[in-house]
Amino acid sequence: MGGYISALFVFVAGCAVGSFLNVVRYRLPRKKGFVRGRSECPACGARIAWYDNIPVASFLVLGGRCRSCGAAISWEYLITEVAAGLSFVLIWLEFPPAEALAYFVFASILIACAGIDYDLRIIPDKLTVPGAVLGIVFSVTLLSGPSRAHSLLDSVVGMLVGGGSLLAVSLLYKAIRGAEGMGGGDIKLMAMVGAFLGYRLALLTIFIASVGGAVVGLLHSRRATEGMRAALPFGVFLSPAALICLLWGEDIVGAYLALLR
Repeated sequence: MGGYISALFVFVAGCAVGSFLNVVRYRLPRKKGFVRGRSECPACGARIAWYDNIPVASFLVLGGRCRSCGAAISWEYLITEVAAGLSFVLIWLEFPPAEALAYFVFASILIACAGIDYDLRIIPDKLTVPGAVLGIVFSVTLLSGPSRAHSLLDSVVGMLVGGGSLLAVSLLYKAIRGAEGMGGGDIKLMAMVGAFLGYRLALLTIFIASVGGAVVGLLHSRRATEGMRAALPFGVFLSPAALICLLWGEDIVGAYLALLR
């Protein structure tokens, strides 16, 4: 029973963090402060009361609409809150508390980056660069526990391989096609992923994201007038791929190596 109660508490806390990430997602790329200030309706500007700002519950009670003006509230807000809650629970069940704390930070940055990239096709350096630094710092503090060997060297090499791999792809694409194929935000995002997960899981993250992006890109190109040139935000695929690798990446790598043997 205690395990269920703790998991429920972590889920609620994760949803609360997800609510804050919605604020970051909207305000950070618009250069608005997100630490202070009451939440406002994007449509009418009315301040949102605390009882209308309860994660998940308020969205469902209000039917996805602003109490003041009745404007529709995007389902993306609810998805972000639930995604953060579920991610926190899965991390809590998988890792010891100290490591889970570090990965809560990692998951939060990933979710915020995915949301901003989906909205505006950018990934802010203000999230990924401090995130990469935290990955290195955590490698010699919170992530040096027994459940996963993660040294300072693993973190630094992972950062170089993760970011360097996408940089190499970007330069190669530009040399062949004469156009930008990979944004700098994606490169820095992968540097952060490598700093947290190491080089093996960073490469696996890129592979999983590439497969997912290719499938969605093919489906999207059938409906888009731009055809295969339709731009897709790669961070939307990299972020969930990184979470998959965090939780199950070692099992995936182990299964693949077993097949090779």
